[in-house]
Amino acid sequence: MKQYKLIILGASNAQLPIIHKALELGYYVITVDNVPDNIGHQFSHEFVNCSTADHEGVLKFAQILKINGIVTFASDIATTTVAFVAKALNLTGCSLDVAKILSNKANFRSFQQAHNLSHPGFFISKKASDIDCIPPQLTPPLIFKPIDTSGSRGITKVEALDLNHYRYAFCHAQQYSRSKTVSIEQFIIGTDVSGDGFLIDGILHAFITQKYQDNFIPTGHSFPDHMNPAYKQRIFDAIESACHAVGYLNGPIDFDVNISDAHVIIIEMSPRLGGNGIPELIRYHTGIDLIAMTIEYALNKPIKKPTSLPVTRPCGSYVFGSEQAGKIDYIASSQEIFQKIPELFSCQLNYVVGDAIPAFEHSGNSLGYALFACSSEDNYVQIVQRLQSALQLRITTQP
Repeated sequence: MKQYKLIILGASNAQLPIIHKALELGYYVITVDNVPDNIGHQFSHEFVNCSTADHEGVLKFAQILKINGIVTFASDIATTTVAFVAKALNLTGCSLDVAKILSNKANFRSFQQAHNLSHPGFFISKKASDIDCIPPQLTPPLIFKPIDTSGSRGITKVEALDLNHYRYAFCHAQQYSRSKTVSIEQFIIGTDVSGDGFLIDGILHAFITQKYQDNFIPTGHSFPDHMNPAYKQRIFDAIESACHAVGYLNGPIDFDVNISDAHVIIIEMSPRLGGNGIPELIRYHTGIDLIAMTIEYALNKPIKKPTSLPVTRPCGSYVFGSEQAGKIDYIASSQEIFQKIPELFSCQLNYVVGDAIPAFEHSGNSLGYALFACSSEDNYVQIVQRLQSALQLRITTQP
């Protein structure tokens, strides 16, 4: 019996859910990234030492290994590589043009503008000196963000007109941009929501979470979302319309949206699933396995359309983080946390005693996450407090 070969771009903790799912489904898994010690390589059948952003390098190995499919997970950087290799080898995946638009905030804002889709006012630049050229209609508060990274990296909100603060925010964002390009955007007043889903022949099947965040950093999600059904439909319509406009009709989708009575604005969307346990929460909540769908789609297998199911299992997630950088003197194990929090059904920790940890300044600096059953928003808050206590994190801070 033929065993399908699947390349997964990325082998960090963020990619573990899709690595484990592909193995569970019985596929031959090849992980690719340029960090040989990454944890995902411990589970795959073989790994390739190559940057996930190296189109030609990944293609070369894909040809040698005679793969049947290629995917990524929780990584915008790798989406254009997936598209490039899929096209070159006639595999299933989104087009390279679509990936270039959706993985780059400048390209996406220009796309929204060109297609008359709702979007914030914006100004794109590679030079801090261009701050003097910001259009007068862009007034504080403003958001400064790198155009080609994800996970809330390098984002700063500037509340008032202060050129020194503008320059600081610009340089901070630029440090996180591979192309050294920054998008300066009008801050939008509304409710931020996130979600994941799957497009099948242009029809969107998606799920919106109740989102918790500290400034721009997501700290957790929960289901059900408690959102007005009319608001929810407006979000789905906006995502579906944008996907049709860009020509993305089949495959996974991750999105962040700002909504109010007056607008629905897509902050960003990407042709892959999101991290921090959102797809696993969706599976627990609805029974719909978006990760399995993504894998099967990449391998050109038939995809079953998700059916609407009654909400029977409320659940939530919490993202662990440290306020300060330092060295871990003590941190509880996943097993210890499970013993103290019986509501848990999944817990992933990325660090152990002795590791140096960064401050939780963006999603990439999380210590891990926990997924749990919860009966209400009050219950969610109570479980989060218990999780914070159960982690028992003690660190020696660094100067």
